[in-house]
Amino acid sequence: MKTAIRNVELENIIDEIGKLDTDTILLVVDHQIWSHYAKDLVIEKIENKKVIFWKSPDGEKVKNINDFQNAIEFFLEKGIHRNAHLVAIGGGAVSDFAGFVAATILRGISWSVVPTSLLSMVDASIGGKVAINSKSGKNLIGAYHMPQNVWICSKFLGTLPEVEKASGMGEVLKYCFLDYGIYDLAIKKAPIEQIINACANYKQKLTDEDFKETGIRKILNLGHSFGHALEFIYNLPHGEAVMWGMVLVFKIFGSEKNINDIIALKNALNIPGKNPPWFNKEFPIDKIMTYLQKDKKISALSSIDLVMVNDIGNAQVERKTFEEIQNVLETNKDELRKFTL
Repeated sequence: MKTAIRNVELENIIDEIGKLDTDTILLVVDHQIWSHYAKDLVIEKIENKKVIFWKSPDGEKVKNINDFQNAIEFFLEKGIHRNAHLVAIGGGAVSDFAGFVAATILRGISWSVVPTSLLSMVDASIGGKVAINSKSGKNLIGAYHMPQNVWICSKFLGTLPEVEKASGMGEVLKYCFLDYGIYDLAIKKAPIEQIINACANYKQKLTDEDFKETGIRKILNLGHSFGHALEFIYNLPHGEAVMWGMVLVFKIFGSEKNINDIIALKNALNIPGKNPPWFNKEFPIDKIMTYLQKDKKISALSSIDLVMVNDIGNAQVERKTFEEIQNVLETNKDELRKFTL
């Protein structure tokens, strides 16, 4: 099934939900979003449908096994059926979580997404990868379950905290290295709506070609293996962690041009912060290696697939052994401690 990605106005979101071909709607809504937009998202306007509402904790806090079980049991106790439709309204963590609920409840029901963060609009809500976190790492419990609709409304960005805007730009930065058209929009400081649409359509294209991530879609993992490790070690927002994950890959395996391109794009996208989270600290090689070895992208017990970039729009997947990665980190740890963008 191909996802329908459309731009909608805030006042039309409830109308779109009301048009869904079902008599039962499961709503999973971020509690922070609800505090800002409850007056704009009047559930009572959804006519002739049973609406079951579950308010979600915000951010990564929801992506745990306990909240997953609580949500599943809550919906089942209310009485649902296989033709029910789940709608997630929130950022990337909420869509990850809600999509996994949709993928597993009654062995899978249809679902749609209203992404409310920049990161979710450009990346997390698109492509059908849904998951919760494990104590061992990020997104290790999950499934592939394509949403029926993604309704993008840029008005939600008006109440997005600055730290979340910067996090979303970290994912935009990734797309700039994968596609020259997106790079060009960013360098020319195009309106954010154009950049969002370009990123969303690019990811949808790769997803259509490679849904289960066995080929070309793997390049979307640029910066993510190291990024997930840094996210856990330093408690970073996801997009910020991805940016520093890209920096780390480029520093140890890439080129000076890669780093110069990151600096130029970072300035064009107004991403704050020049010092990596490990700056002037002991570089956490052991912790990074522990998370890498539990990453879902490991290709064997002794190796992992990393995304490299020769030039803008020219990315490829390369297999690296854990021994090779550890050795190069050990060799460069002193330089990395002092590195800044």
